[in-house]
Amino acid sequence: MVDQKIQIPHMLLIAGNGRNVGKTTLACRIIRHLSQTERVIGIKVSAHFHPFSESDVLFRGHSFIILNERQISRKDSSRMLQAGAEKVYFVMAEKESLQQALEKLLKLLPDSLLVCESGGLDKIAQPGLFLFVNFKNKEIVKSYLLHNDPIIVLNDGTDFDLNIHQIGFENRQFKLNK
Repeated sequence: MVDQKIQIPHMLLIAGNGRNVGKTTLACRIIRHLSQTERVIGIKVSAHFHPFSESDVLFRGHSFIILNERQISRKDSSRMLQAGAEKVYFVMAEKESLQQALEKLLKLLPDSLLVCESGGLDKIAQPGLFLFVNFKNKEIVKSYLLHNDPIIVLNDGTDFDLNIHQIGFENRQFKLNK
């Protein structure tokens, strides 16, 4: 835990109650919606290291790697690109290096709206909007993520209870219109 979180009002952060709860699907729907009027940058952060192409490496730290996602595949980061993100960055970082990875990434990013999927970034960053995805009627096992007062988005298996058209971006800040 850091003493003071990095303020990123132009970031929408999506976390979830585990794997396969719809985080990437929601991120892609939001990217598709927002990219109609804004430059959108997608970010996928993982504590797990996956195979990658050396040609995609933007920066390699001691225990983190930042990739420029350019491949068309079924990977989450590629799905964000296919949804309309102008660029997508895939960060693989050990938990202890997450803050250093984020600080480096922010220096590399263009000045744009950010849609980020990460289960650990909430500990070090204060986004403009924080969404927590869970299946409807499923017990929350990652309750530590609720300490940051996210908006809980329920997935019924076919759709979400969040109207993405209520998500706005103005003056480099996210807002949720009612």
